[in-house]
Amino acid sequence: MTTLRNISTLLILTISNIVNGQTFDKKFSGQWAMTSWTYEFHKDGTYKRTSSGHFGSPVYTGKYTIKSDTIHIITGFENTSGTLNEYYLLDKDSMLIDLDNFYDYSPNHKDWQYISKKRYDILKKPNMDSKNALTKKQFELKVNESTAILKKKRLAEITDEENFQIIRLINTIRMSQDSLHITGIYADFIKAVEKTGYEKEIASFYDWIPNRGMGFYFQKLQVELGGTPHPYSRYTIE
Repeated sequence: MTTLRNISTLLILTISNIVNGQTFDKKFSGQWAMTSWTYEFHKDGTYKRTSSGHFGSPVYTGKYTIKSDTIHIITGFENTSGTLNEYYLLDKDSMLIDLDNFYDYSPNHKDWQYISKKRYDILKKPNMDSKNALTKKQFELKVNESTAILKKKRLAEITDEENFQIIRLINTIRMSQDSLHITGIYADFIKAVEKTGYEKEIASFYDWIPNRGMGFYFQKLQVELGGTPHPYSRYTIE
């Protein structure tokens, strides 16, 4: 399975005019969460991120570098409540896109009131009909692992990869016609899902649109929960 944290490997859009560059002088801005955000990048390899509005007006500074179409924030992104992140894409339309929360920012200084959009369109879409085959033992290991995660972590602490696995397990067990999947470790897993209110919470944690059967399609994770999920969103036990 492709690691979701390594988002840059899933991107299909590139920008050609800075492929050989390491730094540049550029400014981007946008608005979301009742806040205006501005990024200023300088040729000396430093940047400044400012904001005004609901989030307040802290100033974050640090170093960055450019590799191909991706800006890597090297320092200064820690402890920013997820408003400043480590990697940004320079899209082919010259927009700056945060590769963690997917908000975009405009390079047009005259358009200072630009309303940021979520740019899930930059993600390469998976083949939703592709199967994810596991042996029974591999499946059981994932069930035990995910049950432990649900019991030990709050949703905000669960990684994208862990949520992806939990969602696939929920779909697989609930759609299974195997009577064994309602007992033992499988019953313990579903009990943990229900006790934590996982399905309700995750629907408020990630952006989603309805899938077929009126379940959820989580755009960042690119996986379905409930409804009639495609094979990609569940496991096939062989």
